[in-house]
Amino acid sequence: MEPLQVSTVVLAGANRRMLARTRDHEITLDVPKERGGDNAGPTPPECLTMALGGCVLNICRVLAMQKRIVLDDIQVTIKGEIDPSKAFGIPTEKRAGFTNLSVRLKLDSELTETEKEEFRLELIGRCPLCDTLGNATPLQISFEN
Repeated sequence: MEPLQVSTVVLAGANRRMLARTRDHEITLDVPKERGGDNAGPTPPECLTMALGGCVLNICRVLAMQKRIVLDDIQVTIKGEIDPSKAFGIPTEKRAGFTNLSVRLKLDSELTETEKEEFRLELIGRCPLCDTLGNATPLQISFEN
């Protein structure tokens, strides 16, 4: 298969809002009112957890379809923690990013515990965002002229 090219543009909106655009879609990102925003949308870290959950759920569906597993319902819950100190310029030894992310799957299926573990391992190996977040990914940040 050919690689998929992903491109997103994020523009500054009113107050603390951010407008993210990809293909024909737009999402408003914001911060809670207690942090100076309007609470008009999720924060960027919340969007990352939403994207991870969506990617995991999508790969679960693909796996189930390919393996002819009946999944009556799927729920993915993502939890994580971020210390915002560095983002606000407060010196700390803690990292700026998530200190942890946990993904909990709730599958309504007839899979045995052994089959669930096999499913989980294959999911981890196939999920693009699991791979991106679980392994070092080169990141370049530069200025446009």
